Amino acid sequence: MITENFNPPFACNQKSNLGVQGCAERQVDSGDTRINAEVKLLFRVLYDNASRRALVTAEYAWLAYRGADCTSQSDEYEGGSQQPIAYLQCLAVDDRSRSADLKGFYEALTAGRHNVAAFP
Repeated sequence: MITENFNPPFACNQKSNLGVQGCAERQVDSGDTRINAEVKLLFRVLYDNASRRALVTAEYAWLAYRGADCTSQSDEYEGGSQQPIAYLQCLAVDDRSRSADLKGFYEALTAGRHNVAAFP
């Protein structure tokens, strides 16, 4: 399960840097929640425990990649007020990309199967 520690999250407001950061935090929370639901569904439709372990391993690897990717992309703003915003916006973009990948995996996995749950 992906969890973030926005403690407390900033209010979303496009008129200040902290507000933009708050909006980005909400996008990341939403994306993480969606991915958690997608992975949970995939976990249920996978055929065996080895496949489930492989999915868990892939998720850990993807989370490590996402963190490194977004750290790298936000380094352009290192030390500035835009760095956390760039980092969070990158997380949101990577979440959308991962969600699309998971949807494709689910569709391939369930092709031709009947009575499977709808993808979140």
